[in-house]
Amino acid sequence: MKTIQLVPGRRIGDGEKPFIVAEIGNNHNGDMDIARALVRKAKEVGADAVKFQKKDIETAFSPELLDKPYSGPNSFGETYRKHKEFLELSVAQLIELRRLADDLDIISFATPFDPLSVEACESVGYPLYKIASFHVTDLNLVRCVARLRKPIFMSTGMSTLAEIDAAVAVIREYTENFVLMQCTSSYPTEIEDINLNVIPALRSRYDCLVGYSGHERGASITPGAVLLGACVLERHFTLDRTMKGPDHAASLEPEGLSLLVRRSRNFFLAMGTDRKDVLPSEIENRRKFRNT
Repeated sequence: MKTIQLVPGRRIGDGEKPFIVAEIGNNHNGDMDIARALVRKAKEVGADAVKFQKKDIETAFSPELLDKPYSGPNSFGETYRKHKEFLELSVAQLIELRRLADDLDIISFATPFDPLSVEACESVGYPLYKIASFHVTDLNLVRCVARLRKPIFMSTGMSTLAEIDAAVAVIREYTENFVLMQCTSSYPTEIEDINLNVIPALRSRYDCLVGYSGHERGASITPGAVLLGACVLERHFTLDRTMKGPDHAASLEPEGLSLLVRRSRNFFLAMGTDRKDVLPSEIENRRKFRNT
């Protein structure tokens, strides 16, 4: 039996109900009122955690990319730098949101995009971290997160097994408390590219807990990952999929996340035990039809 304690009183892993992460990311649109509403709504619909992102803009992206014009209906600035700066929350704002989450009894954590942001996240006081698919091959960043010896969720989108091998080796220098997340880095992900069968394959190869980070449309596929052993489920979360911003259209609204939570936990309960025996609920019919 493999389990990880994330915070006092909350473990994930074998025998534990699926841990549901509402990925807020940039869906706050740089607006604290929206960010607060997202945290409250995630708690209301039954999510276990909310996740944010933290970036040192000048470190996380190349100058060439930052200087490029950035236009279109989802842009918040005339260059990519201005767009990213508009969406970035300060440490003080993240601390406020973490305190709100604490008050609501929902876990708050983040994905740092660079070593400076790891330091910033530590000042917020997060209990665990996410390593995004983008950063599986950034072994310096992987090491910066792993050496904190806090639980880690690492997505594996657009990664080869050799690349995952290298990242896992770095993580294991510091901790065994990590979860690999099956993920396909296309937005939205088509059903034939989801590959849920990778979940047990990753568990077998790395002898670790495995989850699923989905980018597909709707809430019908993600809960099925529980049946293949996923102990963590993550989906992007928004108040309104029609809002301005790059991630809203591929996110779940509150009704969709609520449905995902209910289905996932029902699947978990339905899996039950691997022991085949006569159940108490069957005894009456056994006596009626078999007279035994």
